[in-house]
Amino acid sequence: MRKSIVFKWFVLTALLFSTVFLVIGITQNYFFEKYYISKKADALKMDMDEYSNIAAKKGAEAASVELYKNNQVWITKLDEYGRIGDVENYYIEVKLKNEAQGNLRIPMYSFEGEFSSAVLSTLKVGDEVIIDTVDIADERIPYQIQTNSAGVVNLNLANKLHGPQADQAYSHLRTGLYRGTITKTIFPERRSYIAFPYQEGYFLEQVKEFQARLLADNAEPLQRAEELSATEDLAEYKIIIKPVIENGLMGYIFAMTSLQPVDEAIAVMRQFYPYFFGFTFLCVIFLAFIFSKWLANPLISINQITGKIANMDFTEKLPVRSEDEIGQLSQNINYLSNQMEAYIGQLKQDLDKERKLETIRKEFIAGVSHELKTPLAVMKSCLSILKDGIAAEKREHYFQAMDDEIQRTDLLVVNMLDLAKFESGTYKPEIAPFEIDKVITEVCRSLAEQIQEKSLSLILIPCSLMVVGHKGLISRVITNFISNAIRHTENGQAIVIAVRDNGQTAEISVENQGNPISVEDRKKIWDQFYRVEARTSKAGTGLGLSISKEILELHHAIYGVENTQDGVRFFFSLTVQP
Repeated sequence: MRKSIVFKWFVLTALLFSTVFLVIGITQNYFFEKYYISKKADALKMDMDEYSNIAAKKGAEAASVELYKNNQVWITKLDEYGRIGDVENYYIEVKLKNEAQGNLRIPMYSFEGEFSSAVLSTLKVGDEVIIDTVDIADERIPYQIQTNSAGVVNLNLANKLHGPQADQAYSHLRTGLYRGTITKTIFPERRSYIAFPYQEGYFLEQVKEFQARLLADNAEPLQRAEELSATEDLAEYKIIIKPVIENGLMGYIFAMTSLQPVDEAIAVMRQFYPYFFGFTFLCVIFLAFIFSKWLANPLISINQITGKIANMDFTEKLPVRSEDEIGQLSQNINYLSNQMEAYIGQLKQDLDKERKLETIRKEFIAGVSHELKTPLAVMKSCLSILKDGIAAEKREHYFQAMDDEIQRTDLLVVNMLDLAKFESGTYKPEIAPFEIDKVITEVCRSLAEQIQEKSLSLILIPCSLMVVGHKGLISRVITNFISNAIRHTENGQAIVIAVRDNGQTAEISVENQGNPISVEDRKKIWDQFYRVEARTSKAGTGLGLSISKEILELHHAIYGVENTQDGVRFFFSLTVQP
């Protein structure tokens, strides 16, 4: 069976690989060039988005330099008139003669001329200059700076405005002539020190061409992004100009990337195809065999894992790497393994629980037998005395003793039945909001006689809160805690009952003066029929704290007991109604 599957998959994968390589060859032959240009355009758009993010953090010049170094793209930010904004490394400042005209800060990247000391020496601080500008609205865009000895000019714009090659599309532009004095020059020491992109001649030519086009249209903003192509020395370039608005100001992101020639590469690839496909065919045969063996591995793994499951070893699981039939089979086997492991684990837990319940049952029966032994012995003794007529004058005393033992036995039976009900796991108390202070007051009133018998001081620290729980069961817990405190408090001492608001919960505590409880006893005090020897009292049944524990756990409450400076403190918490 395995050989048959391997053979089928071998044929299938051989056809698959052959088809893939054939498609790759056809795609490269006919669609690669268009795909390449499209991908370059998409990459350039992504670079423009990245430029905006970097420029917001580090500045426009730093963003241009970083993208050029990392992605080899030319990119910069232009204002609404097509000028590169925030030029900090290559500019002059001119104070105009007319004070009302203000000062001009003129970036030098837009002027023609090789970078040299001769060119820079024509522009020095203190020189008188004449500046030709294109004036649009309140903006002055210099295109020529003239000193007494020399000058610099933006030929791209100057030739379109004046001379024999003047373009009629620019005839409507208003020009201006200004005189002033150079007050500041910022020039790098040599051309290699000029910051990117001001040393990139062809890129700046494209920027100036776009600026001239904007001026011809009176700086009317572009409505959408434009994609242009340019060629220089047989090298092609892709240009994207995207309008942006930042802080209410119109501007443009101007980006350019080179398109490496692909025609020659495609021609060479066509000559290489016969060798390529020959080698590819051999690779396909080899890879198809390896791949078919790889596809058969899941079946081998399934066989191994199912063998371990049959031996009750659930430690390993099948990897599900696909959604086909093999993947579904692996998933079903893993599910079956998990279910069997869970059922076996649950069976072990049930057996452990059954053993524990059996132990608890035996301890419970032993405890019940011990607790019933005393009242039965007392009643038997009293009946024997009454039957034999001994101490006839104490007849009423023996009847009262038997009545007390009967009541105690009755209370013990009731408590045992309640405890069994709470421990069954099927009892669900009805939860509702109630006032905890009123419940404490009612319990204290019902125990007033016992408190007075021992001349105890009862100190209440109330806090009017609405808590959520079963009012009757919580009343029973408070009764057990206070009754326990009364039994173990010496005559004349005090019991403190406090309610504290902890925000989302309310803490109810009962503290009595008396002997502390050891750490070992505090761990067992909630067990059935357990009594601390020093605190043993015949008045209790030994089930009060066990019942309280079950009630509080039904309420998912936090509870506990701790020693204080003067005695012992029992406490529990209930959720406060929002």
